Amino acid sequence: MRVTRIPIDDAQWWEFVSSHPAAGPFHLPPWTTVIADCYRFEPFALIVKDDDGEVLAGMPVIEARSPLGRPRWVSLPFSDSCPLLVRPGVSLDDVVGPIAEHVLTSRTRELEVRSELPPAPNRYPIQVGYIHRIELPSDPHDLHVRKNHRNMSNRARRRGVHLIRGTSAEDLAIFYRLHTLTRRRLGVPVQPRRFFDLIAERMLAQGHGFVLTAMLDDEPVSAAVYLSYNGVLVSKYHATGPVRTDDGTSHLIDSEAISLGFSEGYHTIDLGRTDMGAEGLRLYKAGWGTIETPLIYTHVSHDAPGTGFPVQGSLSRRIIEMAPPWVCRVLGEVLYRWTA
Repeated sequence: MRVTRIPIDDAQWWEFVSSHPAAGPFHLPPWTTVIADCYRFEPFALIVKDDDGEVLAGMPVIEARSPLGRPRWVSLPFSDSCPLLVRPGVSLDDVVGPIAEHVLTSRTRELEVRSELPPAPNRYPIQVGYIHRIELPSDPHDLHVRKNHRNMSNRARRRGVHLIRGTSAEDLAIFYRLHTLTRRRLGVPVQPRRFFDLIAERMLAQGHGFVLTAMLDDEPVSAAVYLSYNGVLVSKYHATGPVRTDDGTSHLIDSEAISLGFSEGYHTIDLGRTDMGAEGLRLYKAGWGTIETPLIYTHVSHDAPGTGFPVQGSLSRRIIEMAPPWVCRVLGEVLYRWTA
């Protein structure tokens, strides 16, 4: 058994991902290149091969650097959950040990995996929040959605809100404008515009997602970006415009995404990560009939991990809230590279 690095677009990695039943959109090579090219990271796939050269397990990885220049491996930043893919019939324990040994003897000596690995020395699990998924039943009537969620969706429809589904760069541009306003309202930086341009080019244009935009009187009032692959639809980003009100537009968007899940043959709707302490968001996602599970990230290293480089804690939210939107964008251009 041998652990090795191969280019992220290597045909062997593509073949392994495309044939694996548990692969999701965050395992796709184009998603890794979106992150790597936007933030100038080095991407690769870390794989385990048997003696015949067959891939037994693997994960997409980028090599990032701390603000002090120290390299580290992450699988995969800006991705809510990215489990190690293990060939069916192969024991997880059998492949994790060699991967950990490879990491600990590499020049980086550190790997963060965005999922839980079996416990062992030099593996540090950290709960970062919760993940909320809907396992779609065969009959939509068997999905138990909270009555209030249905009422809010209907309220938006009665107001005349309608949805547009798109995959173009223009659709992402509309989303990004709303997203910037949302982040400014929350007092946090926004990811670079180039990040979303690359998502449009390498994910949405290739059939791996779409944008749902809520329109009222020909004006976009809310939007969301979804990524998809292998029967899984992931709710990645939501934006609600300059002022958030309980007008039902977000409910309508999520309701439409679930309906698309049924009509287009998805088996899982992933509503994404919910951070610790975000109780209101947990309740909202639970209302769609989700299964909530703790979201565990595992650090493989000789020492327990630090707290990382905070984006929100290092800035004054009030300054961002009061500043023009371009300030939110500039801060994101500068800071997000160091949060991988």
